Order: sequence, then structure tokens, then C-alpha cells
Amino acid sequence: MIASILAVVALFAGFLKFQAFDPPTFKTTAAQLIADPTIRDQVATTLVDELYANVDVAAALAADLPAGQKRLAAPLAGAIRELANRAAVRLLERPRVQQAWIVVASNSQEQLVRLLDNRGEVIRTEGGNVVLNLRPLVVQLGDQVAIIKNLEGRLPPKGVQITIMKADQLTTAQRLTRFLKAVGSFAWLVPLVLFAIAIWLARGRRRKTLREAAIGAIIAGLLVLVIRRLAGSYITNHLVSSYSVRPAVSNAWRITTELLADGAWTLIFVAAVALLGVWLAGDTQSGTSMRRALAAPLARPEIAFGAVIAVIILLVWWGPTPQSRRWYLVLAATVLLAIGVEALRRQSARETKDLRDAPLQPPASAS
Repeated sequence: MIASILAVVALFAGFLKFQAFDPPTFKTTAAQLIADPTIRDQVATTLVDELYANVDVAAALAADLPAGQKRLAAPLAGAIRELANRAAVRLLERPRVQQAWIVVASNSQEQLVRLLDNRGEVIRTEGGNVVLNLRPLVVQLGDQVAIIKNLEGRLPPKGVQITIMKADQLTTAQRLTRFLKAVGSFAWLVPLVLFAIAIWLARGRRRKTLREAAIGAIIAGLLVLVIRRLAGSYITNHLVSSYSVRPAVSNAWRITTELLADGAWTLIFVAAVALLGVWLAGDTQSGTSMRRALAAPLARPEIAFGAVIAVIILLVWWGPTPQSRRWYLVLAATVLLAIGVEALRRQSARETKDLRDAPLQPPASAS
């Protein structure tokens, strides 16, 4: 039970380490975010909103209109806004602009890391807040629409920013982050070692204990998936007041927590393989029949362990989850699978020897 609970903690710790604190992983996530059409449309709307919120478009147009037509500035500003919305959508579809978005998001991630790493003495981000600086994208939008002269000079230096997190809200998050960041690299080892100790101590009932450990790991993985879904639903439906923004927030939550879901599914898959091993080593008729069918290849170590190596190579080549590409996790999986195959080989050898040494029964005489 303790190992299963710590497996949940390990999944969240690993997710935080690689999603929030690993720049290459975050850049990949940022690229996935801007590639999503729903999120891209919402970003486009936000760019236009920020442009109009930080620059008096009507006044800028009025300054360029003849004296008798200045009253047309306000209607023109409203009409141009729709044009700007369409232009922003087209702009964000360009690879160069999407790369600029990745840079902007990565800068915000660096601010967040600095803020979470802060010891509570000095806040090392501007104003103590984590912001998403949309200024470069708004300037490109202005160049695209070309409705305001010298847009970059008109934008306020600290405008065109979206506050993501405030420093005074993160005291608890900073403490939790320091702990999870410290244990993120090896947290997965703790439940694994506890599972191994439980199985080692359970002399005479190790197969049953392994089955219980596998079931506990599956429950831990499912619990993380449930928490992810419930948290996403709460954030989307309760913390986002605008209905029009909720689809983009929902997609963003799904993308940014995909690594967490991958970790949960990886744990479930490993536990399912352990349950398969329990079945193969069990006393059921199907398990016994399967062992007898595999007795010949199991008796030859080059075939048995060659199959293990082949499975691992195929898994790494396929790469269904990021965990299958982390060398230390692949090494741990290889060792565990090899131990399981060796235990199955020894059991099969004992059973084959018992069958070979068993006295022959005389045929029953006909009455």
C-alpha cells in the first residue's frame, strides 16, 4: 500500500521535473500548443484584444484622417478589428511566427522556474509575477494589418503581457516544487524498491504478493489519470469564467499534462506485464499448459533472454511513451523482465525434471 501511494507521488514528481523544469520538453509542448487550431484561434483573439487594449486605435486612425473625416475613426477601428482577427489567425499559421510563440512561451517557462526556485528572500522575476509577453507577436500583427504607424513605439514597455502566476500565491508551490524537483529523478526507485522488499519478505507467498503489487500499481496509475481528468475539468469549468475560452484551456490542459498521462499508462502497462508473469507462473490449468508449451524455448537461455532483448529493442524503437526513451527506465525494465524470465525458466526446469523423474504408472488392466 505504501509503495502504491508513493508511486502516485513519483508520477507527479517525474512529471514536474520533465514538464516544468526541462527546457527541451517544454519547447516541444509549446510547439504542440500553437499547433492546436483551437488554442491558435484563442491566441489570435488575445493578440487583437491586447493590441486594442494597449493602443488607442481610433485615435491613431483619427490622426491620419483629414479634418472632415475624423469622425469615421471609431467605426473604422471597429471594422478593422475583424480584419485584424482574420489576419492574426493567418499569421499564427506561419512557421516563423509559431517559432516566435515557442520563444515567448519558453521565456515564460524560465520565469516560472526562477520563481519556483526562489527561496522566499528575493523574487527574481519582474514584479514578482510570471508573465506571457505577447509584445513581439502583437508587433508582427500590427505590421501585418498596417493600421498604426510606429506600433512598437506606441506599445507600453510593460504592456501586452498576460500574468500567469503571481508571486504571493506561490509560497506553498515553491516549497512543494523544491521537494518534488529534488526527488524527481529518483522518486520512481522508491516504490520499486518497496515492492521488491515486500515480495522478498513474502516467503512462501511471493506470487500472491507480486499479484497484489501489480494490482496496486495499476490502481496508482488509474488514480493519476482520474486526478488529471478531475483537475482539468475543475480548471476549465470553475476557474475560467469565459465560456469562449474554455475549449482552448481544455486543450491546453490536455497537452501540458500528456506527459503525466504517459507516465500513468506506462506504470499500468508494466503492472499488466507483471500480472501476465503471475499467470504464467500460477497453478491454473491455462498457465500450466502455457509453461509446458514454452518449456523447450525456456530451457535454452539464448532464446529466452534473446527474446527479452528483442522486446526491449522493439519497445525503444516504437517509443509509445517518453518513458520508453529514458535509458535508466529502459535499463530497469530490462533487469526486471530478465529476472522474471529467469524465475520462469527455473520453475519450468523443476517441473520438467519432476515429470522426467516421476515413476511410470502401469496401465490399468481391463476388467
